[in-house]
Amino acid sequence: MRADILDAARQLFGTKGYTVTSIADLADALGVTKGALYYHFKSKEAILSALVAEPAAEIAAIAEDAAGRTPQELLTALIDLQAKHPAAYMALQSGDASVLQEHSQRHDFVGKTELIILAVAGRDPSPVRVIRARMAVAAVKEGTMAALVAGQGELADDMRVELLEAAMATLDAGGQAAD
Repeated sequence: MRADILDAARQLFGTKGYTVTSIADLADALGVTKGALYYHFKSKEAILSALVAEPAAEIAAIAEDAAGRTPQELLTALIDLQAKHPAAYMALQSGDASVLQEHSQRHDFVGKTELIILAVAGRDPSPVRVIRARMAVAAVKEGTMAALVAGQGELADDMRVELLEAAMATLDAGGQAAD
């Protein structure tokens, strides 16, 4: 039943959004009572925590291995991570600042993202190159989110290519000589 609840939450959080989805919506989608849901998860927040745990572990692995990967590999990994877990990302970007802050702190998303940004910037980067790396990562995050919303939780292959090209163009804008 726990896996079914998470599947329903992925679907509803990914299409309706975390803030709008209620426990009653989840219960209705599963054909069970709210009490049955509360038996497995004490709150909607606990359901979100379970959904966020997997991508949090994956971003930690990307950050840990970041120094050994190319910028293109890292940006691709971030796009794929968001596309694989759209409900978790859409819920975290729902506009509920307390939800984002709690999960960000719990999983050190800021610290892990900073490691990835520095790896995208490359060895001994100039300040401009670090800014471009930060912009490329932001482009991936925001662009992938917009593409997932437009695709109702799905990321089309052509959109994935566009996102990566845009992020790489942001990183390489002006060429290496301007760095």
